[in-house]
Amino acid sequence: MPSQDTTIEVAGRRLSYLAAGDDGPPVLLLHGFGADRLTWLLTQRDVAAYASTIAIDLPGHGLSDREVGAGDIASFTDLVAGFQKARGTGPVHVIGHSLGGAIAIDLAHRHPELVSSLFLLAPAGVGNGVDETFLTALTGMETLDQASSVLERLVARRRLISPQMTARALAQISEPGVREALNKVAGNLRGAHLDLADAVSGVAGRGIPVTVVWGAGDTVNPLTEDSAKALGAILHVVEDAGHLPHIESHAKVNALIRAFLTGGDGAGA
Repeated sequence: MPSQDTTIEVAGRRLSYLAAGDDGPPVLLLHGFGADRLTWLLTQRDVAAYASTIAIDLPGHGLSDREVGAGDIASFTDLVAGFQKARGTGPVHVIGHSLGGAIAIDLAHRHPELVSSLFLLAPAGVGNGVDETFLTALTGMETLDQASSVLERLVARRRLISPQMTARALAQISEPGVREALNKVAGNLRGAHLDLADAVSGVAGRGIPVTVVWGAGDTVNPLTEDSAKALGAILHVVEDAGHLPHIESHAKVNALIRAFLTGGDGAGA
């Protein structure tokens, strides 16, 4: 997968992103809370074969600046909108996971001219909200054992969590400024499902193509079928996955994305 790591300044903040694929529909990938652009590697490698993809590091995550401003969904949305305008990409298909899903919903609601469709994986901001004990555990982890316990909550099959993944997660949150940034974001995520009520109904009212994928074993942001209905979305439940279906069952999810983007599941190119 030919790819390029690049940075761009938006509203005075440096954002890092990974671009891959030159042809086909433009696709923007927005990662979840505490993650980074690299969590999309299994997705981006496949999608870049038929689309032009960009995976962003959100502020406070990955290689982007640590400053998160207010740390709320609206602030992230404004930065993503600014990123798109700075690059002149026009409307894109947005694939968002968890926090990234909430941002995608808000982006489609407040900046509909920038969004062609939404493919959402366990999106925050809908349903009953992200488990607060998980947010507290993630931002508070200080040992390898604590990090391992946090990561194991994300998946349906604990054997998927390797010592290398655990060490990387602990190293990331231990970097200067990261824990403080994530604590601010976590405080806003706790009420995101209430803050996005208007955006959810707004997206449903626009008739934009929306697909939602949820892991049946998700305990971090548990599946609620009403959430998909509220968005006017097609819902796919992945039986052998938790909160990370795009990693745990990447072949299944990649096939769903391909069908969605090529017109087999409602979006089209």
